[in-house]
Amino acid sequence: MSDILTRLATRADKTSLLHLIDAHADFENMARSTDDARERLMRHGFGEHRRFSAVLAALDGEDVGYAMTYEGYASFLGRPTLYLEDIFVYDSARGKGFGGTMFRFLAEEAVDRGCARMEWMVVDWNDNAIGFYERRGAVQLSEWHSYRLEEEQLKALVAVA
Repeated sequence: MSDILTRLATRADKTSLLHLIDAHADFENMARSTDDARERLMRHGFGEHRRFSAVLAALDGEDVGYAMTYEGYASFLGRPTLYLEDIFVYDSARGKGFGGTMFRFLAEEAVDRGCARMEWMVVDWNDNAIGFYERRGAVQLSEWHSYRLEEEQLKALVAVA
């Protein structure tokens, strides 16, 4: 097998990145991004005020996986946290080291940025992903609960003020 190449995505990677995001949505049984969402994604990832970074993993010039991260901040530690929003590899490329290569790339990025930690969420039905993370030393946080406000709840909360 050839070497796995991992690199930061650029605007020139738009088509490849969007195909990977579509495949990820299909895997998660989620709706694919709208055209408006795709336009925002490009602006937020590659515009003047970047909100996230994307990493691509390729073999022989073909992108087969991506990860998306952004920085948060750990106030009690006074240091940043690298948050992993997405990591995905095409089904045909799984089990060949792409996920591990991207994960190591991200861990190195977190260390280089002086991050105190790296965090992410995983759906409870994805046993393969859970095993992947635990084999790399990740610990599931049992004392924290995830909460979310969707756009409609956000607007309702703002309207109450």
